Amino acid sequence: MDDTVRWSLKVSRETDQALRTYLGRSGGRKGDLSKFVQEAVQARLRGVEPALGSAKRARARTGLAEALREVRARTRGLSQARLEKLVVEAVAYARARR
Repeated sequence: MDDTVRWSLKVSRETDQALRTYLGRSGGRKGDLSKFVQEAVQARLRGVEPALGSAKRARARTGLAEALREVRARTRGLSQARLEKLVVEAVAYARARR
């Protein structure tokens, strides 16, 4: 017995393209789109990712742009090798905190 239901969803073309690219890069197979949506909905219902209204999204984008400008300014004098080492260390740190 199948205990699933069929949903009909509308998303922007940009969101569709970004998600399909992500799934393709991560070795996506048949059914992965449904699995992704289900996991995202479950995470949202658990309160893992707070809702962002359009104003909050715009502020978040602005904050990200400002942060990127600051990082670029602070790292301008670093060698490529040193910058890559810092990135590797930051990624390892973030993964260890999951």
